[in-house]
Amino acid sequence: MKIKTVGFNRICVIGKSQASESGRINSSKVLVVEVPLDIEEYNKLSRDDVPEYFIGLLKVGFEKAIRNQSLPIHFFGDVFEIFRAEGYMNRWTHATKKFPSIGGKCNLNCELDLSWFRLTLVIERDGEGIFSEEILRTLPDEIVYAHRFKNLQVNGRTLTVYDKFGIPLWEMSVI
Repeated sequence: MKIKTVGFNRICVIGKSQASESGRINSSKVLVVEVPLDIEEYNKLSRDDVPEYFIGLLKVGFEKAIRNQSLPIHFFGDVFEIFRAEGYMNRWTHATKKFPSIGGKCNLNCELDLSWFRLTLVIERDGEGIFSEEILRTLPDEIVYAHRFKNLQVNGRTLTVYDKFGIPLWEMSVI
């Protein structure tokens, strides 16, 4: 779900030992909000406590953001509840493409948790999943995975997933 905003298209909450009091919109149209991060407290957390700790930081950041920006703060509470209910797993579809030549639709679905980033290729025909395979697994850091996939193409009877440099990441024959 996207929220309509004025002047920015993303919120980035950054934990810092010395957080600034107000947010700023950078040249990439990102609302940057700094929140206090106590590294000693963070280092004492158990693995199971880390997601709730980060949710707490995000809540502080969003509350700071609404001081100067019009945001539907109630929306964020719902998002956190969904995130908890889904086991702290972030899921999204990176790309969806219809390919009439193979009679179906392909999705690149992403999952991100504290342990892994996973990219799964899903092929559907007539609304029914006919293929699903994890094609990439990396550490959960955007710097590690973001450049590793970008696009889907069908050339003849070969489905190819390309990285951002145009190099094939994964291929399969589609009949």
